[in-house]
Amino acid sequence: MKARCITIGIRHPEESLKEAKAIARRLQAGEHLPERDEAIYFPDLATLRRALSPRRLALLWAIAEGEPHSVRELADQVGCNAKNVSQDLTFLSRLGLVELKEQRRGVPVVPVLPYDEIDLNLRFRS
Repeated sequence: MKARCITIGIRHPEESLKEAKAIARRLQAGEHLPERDEAIYFPDLATLRRALSPRRLALLWAIAEGEPHSVRELADQVGCNAKNVSQDLTFLSRLGLVELKEQRRGVPVVPVLPYDEIDLNLRFRS
């Protein structure tokens, strides 16, 4: 099975819009597009740092290394309040960096990493 990887980086919004328009033109022309690598881009370093704070990165590492069976277990692993961990996991889930699996009703949610690898891409020049 192929390792699943996502790239996280910084890209000016105009560059993303330009790429989206080019893709739309190709699709309108009936062109079949190859599968793209998964990526999340932020408009600047400050936004990336707020989204992937040291605490959120620590959660990603703890999930990868400890494979916790609940949010509370993860909170205990990283020494944080379960409510704060839950809020961070919800945010990371919206980014697509974490999946929150509900096993069955009444059973705690299990945080899971959908990726085997996260590449951080900081390109300074195009």
